Amino acid sequence: MAYYSVCQEPNPAYNVWIKFSWNDYLVDIVGEKNKRILKLDSIKKGAAVWKDAEVLVFNTWNEGLQSGIKKSWDVIQEGKTTHKNLDQLKVYEKALNTWAKWVNSTTLHTNKTNIFVQGPSPDHTK
Repeated sequence: MAYYSVCQEPNPAYNVWIKFSWNDYLVDIVGEKNKRILKLDSIKKGAAVWKDAEVLVFNTWNEGLQSGIKKSWDVIQEGKTTHKNLDQLKVYEKALNTWAKWVNSTTLHTNKTNIFVQGPSPDHTK
């Protein structure tokens, strides 16, 4: 069960590879026991893709993906606690904290890696 995808596209004119990775809230979504679990305290899959990048652009919010048929998880897990549903802004905050801890503790090449973050506009949080 794959809940994380990466598309790669070479651009020889600029001698770069462009990778697009898709996962809600930047944290891991894993398949266990026929359930898709959004793990608020795990970022291993994303970290494996991002660690050698020179430019990282994170777009962290798409309201339509956090509910309904487009939602890519069945349950939310934080530590050993599992929830069927949580307030999505709280989930977003906890996931961003996990991501920020990874950024601050990782072996990113800070002299060559530029990080850009785009979050929700204020009207998406009402």
